[in-house]
Amino acid sequence: MKLPRLLRNTATLLILLPVLAAQAATPDWVQTPPQRPGFVFGVGAADLSLGYAEASEAAKLSARNEIASTLKLQVGSELTLNNVSDETGSRSTFNNNIRIRVPDIALSDIRIVESREVTEHNTLYSLAELDLNAAASRVAQEIRTLLAGAPRTRVSGDLSSQLRQHYQSMLNELQYTSLLQQYRLLGGKQTFDDSAIKQRAEQGAQFFEQLLIQLDARDELSTGIASNIAAELARRGLRTSASGDKASLRLQLQSSSRQMARNNAFYCNIKTNATLSTQGQTLSASSRSAKSVSGDSDLACQKAGEKVAALISRELMENFWKTLNSPQPKQN
Repeated sequence: MKLPRLLRNTATLLILLPVLAAQAATPDWVQTPPQRPGFVFGVGAADLSLGYAEASEAAKLSARNEIASTLKLQVGSELTLNNVSDETGSRSTFNNNIRIRVPDIALSDIRIVESREVTEHNTLYSLAELDLNAAASRVAQEIRTLLAGAPRTRVSGDLSSQLRQHYQSMLNELQYTSLLQQYRLLGGKQTFDDSAIKQRAEQGAQFFEQLLIQLDARDELSTGIASNIAAELARRGLRTSASGDKASLRLQLQSSSRQMARNNAFYCNIKTNATLSTQGQTLSASSRSAKSVSGDSDLACQKAGEKVAALISRELMENFWKTLNSPQPKQN
């Protein structure tokens, strides 16, 4: 027997009401995430005005990031060669400039267990969970793979090849340290034999500390620029020299300037081309310009020279690390 249309519509509405109420109600886990031994939970939220598909991805990412924040996991690390001076003298140490990204292994086991639309807030909420034991096991395997794959042969080849090998040793040790930190934060208790990877990293640090760069200024203007670049590179842990007798690397500089006077002010614009090379192989290059203004023409060019030296030094080092992180070029 068919129901009258009014009754059919009423029945349909009664069926839909629980669904609509579920969408409108804020789930308890938004304010109070679940508690479960061996698991960490995170709640993410996104504005539904983004569209459901984008809001869903944004809410999931937000929940994932909340878990990472709760565990204080760091999935990015940096490495810098710095010059340190204390009562024992001056030495170089690696800290944080060479940018790498450690794979976020610790977070790959996160799964979304529930999502809920709350129409009243125009918000989509997502609840994520991470199994700490599973995540710790995954990171432990990544650590074992890294330690097993670390090079054990002696560094050899030309200087360019040695630079790359020592650089990779530093990156391996940095990646190991970051992964081990993740592993401990996940509650991992296993110990690892890291003596080989740490020894190679120490050799790398000593190698870079002993590098000497010959400054080859091709014109009078570049001589002043070279002095400023030497100071900048020293702050980054690399030593320079005007002589090439003991230098392993050569930094060639060529500069030009344009000066102009206007309204009792002197403007100076300096452009410098720099090339860092060894044994005929270019390891880094930079071409930068900077300008300055002063009431004195010499002072204007001095300031411009300091600015361009800082720009050249930063770009040279960035390109230098990128080159060392790239494959060795084939020899003709």
